[in-house]
Amino acid sequence: DGKGKGKDGKGGKGSGNDELTVFVRGLPFSAEEESLRKDFAECGEIERLSLPLNDEGKPKGIAFIQYKEKAGCDKALEFDNTDYGGRTIFVRMAGDRGDKGDGKGKGKDGKGKGKDKGK
Repeated sequence: DGKGKGKDGKGGKGSGNDELTVFVRGLPFSAEEESLRKDFAECGEIERLSLPLNDEGKPKGIAFIQYKEKAGCDKALEFDNTDYGGRTIFVRMAGDRGDKGDGKGKGKDGKGKGKDKGK
């Protein structure tokens, strides 16, 4: 099924592939690899597509799509926050996770809470 092939795996370049990989979330659980591949191939030639499954073998609603060229990623990113199969999908570069996304709102909410206590 091609999962183990990873020539581009961990050795050498390491995260180099994140520059060519988009992370898609919010996919309908009915999404199939074949139809995803077809839809996202309109953006550019796909090197690798991974549709993680949950314990029951159903899609988790996320996918990683690695393109052969950066232009494919750029086009795929245009699908961010658009309707796909009746659900809103979000597309971002795989390498963007971590620094930015994690702390969403934590700081803001945290600051204001304690101020009025004990007055």
